[in-house]
Amino acid sequence: MERCEGCGFAWEEVAPAMIGQRVSKGVAAITEALAGAGASVGVQPVPGRWSAVEYAAHTRDVLLTIRDRLVIGIVEDEPSFTPMYREERVTLGLYHRDTAPAIADELTSAAAMFIRLFAAIPGDQLDRAVQYGTPTPTRRTLRWMAQQAVHEVEHHGADIAANLRPTTTP
Repeated sequence: MERCEGCGFAWEEVAPAMIGQRVSKGVAAITEALAGAGASVGVQPVPGRWSAVEYAAHTRDVLLTIRDRLVIGIVEDEPSFTPMYREERVTLGLYHRDTAPAIADELTSAAAMFIRLFAAIPGDQLDRAVQYGTPTPTRRTLRWMAQQAVHEVEHHGADIAANLRPTTTP
């Protein structure tokens, strides 16, 4: 069974009927964390680790990207996808003008759009194959892509919570 080394997420354990609920719950936790974060929301806690706003913006962009890829996967036979350039979005400063309230609203909208589209996909289409490029080109299914959306929301929700957790100093 495929598991995320960082968080233990197992794609196969997420049934299609659970996807919308888990995305919704995860996004609600992220937006709540952003609302209570204060000034630390935009701070990268250590070099190489994104800020809470950057993780939330990335999660928004992932939901929108996967949503579009699901449509392509229904229309085309075994499509492959161009990268979304996740690292470059941060290193090029493309999230610098994003604020926690704006990202919270956009993330909530992106989640609603993703959930609505996923719910419209007939169950017999979920096993359609795509070539998914992350981390290396691999044959995946539309079901896996939707499960990946859950993984992204939950994994980065944990990243955000860790970033915003109060630290104790001796």
